[in-house]
Amino acid sequence: MRPVAVLYILGWVLAAISAAMLIPASFAVALDSIAHVQAFVVPSIAVGFLAGGMIIAFKSLDVFSGRRQSLLLLALVWLVVPVAGSLPFYLSGFPGSAVAAYFEATSGFTTTGATVLTDLGQVPASILVWRALLQWIGGLTTLVALAALLGQLSGSVLVDRQLRLIGHTIHGTALHLREALRTITPYYAGFTLACFVALTISGIPSFDAFCISLSTLSTGGFMPRDGTFLLYGAPYAEFLLSFFMLLGAISIIWIRAVFQMRWPLVRETREPLWIFWSTGALGLILAIILAIKTGDPSIGTLFHTLTLGLATAASIISTTGFAISDQTLSLIPYMVLLGMCIVGGGRFSTAGGLKVYRITSMLSQLGREFRLLVYPHGVRPARHGAEALDHEVAKEIWITLTAFILVIGSITLIVAWTGVSFSGALIASAGSVSNIGPVYEFARVADFPNAPAYAQMTPLAQITLCVGMVLGRVEILALLSIFNVIFWRD
Repeated sequence: MRPVAVLYILGWVLAAISAAMLIPASFAVALDSIAHVQAFVVPSIAVGFLAGGMIIAFKSLDVFSGRRQSLLLLALVWLVVPVAGSLPFYLSGFPGSAVAAYFEATSGFTTTGATVLTDLGQVPASILVWRALLQWIGGLTTLVALAALLGQLSGSVLVDRQLRLIGHTIHGTALHLREALRTITPYYAGFTLACFVALTISGIPSFDAFCISLSTLSTGGFMPRDGTFLLYGAPYAEFLLSFFMLLGAISIIWIRAVFQMRWPLVRETREPLWIFWSTGALGLILAIILAIKTGDPSIGTLFHTLTLGLATAASIISTTGFAISDQTLSLIPYMVLLGMCIVGGGRFSTAGGLKVYRITSMLSQLGREFRLLVYPHGVRPARHGAEALDHEVAKEIWITLTAFILVIGSITLIVAWTGVSFSGALIASAGSVSNIGPVYEFARVADFPNAPAYAQMTPLAQITLCVGMVLGRVEILALLSIFNVIFWRD
């Protein structure tokens, strides 16, 4: 396999990152100092020069096609882009060290949302925009990678009419990559714009609404200010935020099927229903408990407790990780919080975690096996909605679960070895692999306040968590293929 075609595509990715740096640079011109402008302009020129050289040098030397080139491109993108994205953080001094800057960039690009910035009130506006923009780009990269590159290694069963909705292929070619980008970007950008307009109208300041909207559809979780979303005092914004977080956690295939009015395909896809029902149930439970604790039966208070409960539930289930309210977060037990962040959102979405599809498929398979124990000769086909689940798919799902647990366990041991309590290391590791980094801060405040914050962890712990973030964004089956020597042989 010749890697020149991969380097050519990577050059275009870096060119896009270089151009994106000019957006926070414009905010720096308007709101910050000349030093912060230079922190973006200089890396933009350097990364753009490197990207241009790669594009010119490797153009037309080889054709990008095949699963091996696709996986190599994915590995390089998730490793190289955070390095480029960390340059503005390091040059601006927010955060100061190179490891912390790389941690912030990796957390942003993988839409994890863990942060080492401690006082956001002192952070330049351009830096806040850049980390939110990194999350938005990372979310788009995730969708395109799932649609055009990972193919069957995404661990999903798809029929032809589903594949055509997103330009999907099992091989990965430059043509399908462009088609997926052309198909997905309008929906992704349109929903982000709608979220920004809705939050602004509901009472959120324009700058904050801009940063939050970038983090919402990407299910990232970076907040533009310290504290919780409750500080905005906008119940309608909390309700709107929960809607857009769930939109980011639902498969882009299902969303496009809705817009194209392909109702048979919409009805046979059960995963969104699981996400809606679980969010509604958890949100209602949190709202009831909070209303009882509040003791105020007025309509306004009851409505606000409902919006807080729904927004908190959507934040966790979608793996966005927005801190909605300290009151609602404290109501969720540690183990429940850990389990929900591991389950995650929907397949072919920006959400992280093991994914609802795999969990419900495993439950369906378990139910089928138990029924066969009672009726050994019964015919019990396993299905997920209208999709058949054969033994090979079930095997892939269980392998994915095993690898997922082993990765979290390995990262937990390393982080605990650096001095973090085991419980804290476990949820920090689960949060990094599930790409919901703020869940560590949620649990740390309530359950182990003496544990260090992300900024206080050792460089080894931060780098280890960065590895977990990247592994969480690269599907586990793809990860196993990358480290399989036989896979790379001609």
